[in-house]
Amino acid sequence: HSRRTDIIKMGKLSKAALREELARHASENVSILEKSDEKEVAHVFGDAFTEDEMIAWIAGLDEDDPKREEKMHALAKYLMRFGNRGCLVGNQGVAAGIKSRDGGDELAGCMTIIPSSCSAERMIDHIFAAFSYGMPPIYKKSEKDHYCSIASKRLMSLVSLTKARKKHMKGTSKWIYLQAIGVLRSKHGEGYGSKLIRTITDTADALSAPVYLETESEQNESMYQHFGFRTVEKVTMQVPGDDRSDATFSMWLMLRDPKEEK
Repeated sequence: HSRRTDIIKMGKLSKAALREELARHASENVSILEKSDEKEVAHVFGDAFTEDEMIAWIAGLDEDDPKREEKMHALAKYLMRFGNRGCLVGNQGVAAGIKSRDGGDELAGCMTIIPSSCSAERMIDHIFAAFSYGMPPIYKKSEKDHYCSIASKRLMSLVSLTKARKKHMKGTSKWIYLQAIGVLRSKHGEGYGSKLIRTITDTADALSAPVYLETESEQNESMYQHFGFRTVEKVTMQVPGDDRSDATFSMWLMLRDPKEEK
């Protein structure tokens, strides 16, 4: 029994193996991103998640707030930069980007991917990120009044997603977590997101590894189903005592099994 446990531990997917296979499947305008791309990735994710349902729930802004987009963008850029830092400047995972087809070097979209060997949350990564980027807007004395009074509690409640991920992947040694994927809003509908998803699903199939993700809308759920993902759980988030009209927020937890080579 202990021998079997050792084999399972040894069988986790390494960052090096993921990076190598991802590089093999990156084609045309898709490439692996490096530390020097961190600011551009922050720009892409900040723009891509400005209208995101999860960011909107955390922010808790009125629909008619004249500075809604500005506030949403500030929060999205900070949270996405903070959360994905380890895939670019740390050892947590790998980032890949897709360049715009108009001939320039600018990214149209990007994604961050974490292999199972790196899936544990590391406090040191959060500390380094906090030193690098300062406090989130929802905690800053000068900015927190821009958001709803329980924004910080809503953010902290998302830790339950990490627990759910561990629950669903328990007993699986080799797997991939698609942590974030985003495309500039001006580039929506041009196939950039689909190309990134196909890159990671082809990589996962070659590695015989399932892919896990969370998404925050039924529209996204049906889009991922098109790529072979299935919903393993729908979770509804709500901070205890939150009686605002936007108190609840749903996430779809999805898994894609690797396709066997024929």
